[in-house]
Amino acid sequence: MNVIEVNKKRLVLLKKMHKAVESSVSFVKKKSIKSPEEPDFIASLCLNFTPSLFNLLKTTFPKNKFAVTSIYCHQKPIVDIRHSKCPELGDILFVYIYTDRMGNIELNSLLLQAKMSINTSAIIAATDLHQLELYTKWPDFTYKRAGKLNGIARSIIPKTINDGAQYLMINNARGYKLPWVRKPFSMGCSIPSNPLNMNNKLTSELINFLKFKSGRTFEGDPSKTNDDWTKMIWDLIEIAKSVVSRRKNIGLNDFTRQQAYKHDGCCFYKSDIDNSILQNLHNHLDRGNNDYVNNDSSKDDLGATSIVLIECNEQYDNFND
Repeated sequence: MNVIEVNKKRLVLLKKMHKAVESSVSFVKKKSIKSPEEPDFIASLCLNFTPSLFNLLKTTFPKNKFAVTSIYCHQKPIVDIRHSKCPELGDILFVYIYTDRMGNIELNSLLLQAKMSINTSAIIAATDLHQLELYTKWPDFTYKRAGKLNGIARSIIPKTINDGAQYLMINNARGYKLPWVRKPFSMGCSIPSNPLNMNNKLTSELINFLKFKSGRTFEGDPSKTNDDWTKMIWDLIEIAKSVVSRRKNIGLNDFTRQQAYKHDGCCFYKSDIDNSILQNLHNHLDRGNNDYVNNDSSKDDLGATSIVLIECNEQYDNFND
């Protein structure tokens, strides 16, 4: 699934991915007893959008092998930036790991902070400016409410806006409209600014993400680098994994109520590769014979960012294309 292949299938991807995202949003609105909030939509992205995403990738690029793993985490890690308030690190992290036919690996990341808004431009309230400062200035920080990471310091370079951390704007009404987009849509992305100004719908951003035109690349071994962005991404993967794997699993057959805190640690995965970076977790879930598991982590001082991990292995027979 190289750039040329993605470009060839771009219109198909846009259409079907748009349908999958909108379906996840509609699900929230139909199931909600009260007005849904950001965590409800993030939960639905993790648990309702990802099965469609796996099937879309498999049918669109049948010569490649894929794994899609998602973990919904309700309590998010916060970081101390020496501000009067401690910001969340992010609501959802998309990770893409691409292995080409020669075995070369590329890794991409996109960290999103969710914000409800009915307009494509939105003022960030004074109470949320600490979050904006994190994404625009990247002051040195230490983890808080992040389990075993508590107290660990990170220094992200450069200390300015980057494509790896953006805002996810969510419309709970009739959808957004942009001059260059034909149909209304419910989720879009904005670079960190005040006001926020949407520059792309989420589906377009994700397609660019798969082409490495959006997001921020990171390295495969955090122990062999001085890049703290790389270390932070692997930090988030590890703590999200621990929300699922370290507790007794309870089957969850239907994500029926938008009480997001009750689904902390819920996980979905489908895979046709046997060397996923989360292979141990997949094996753990397989032993329970469930695609979904649920864990009660409400009593723990553990925050983790929700994660959608996409892995693609290009196959050798593509040489003959």
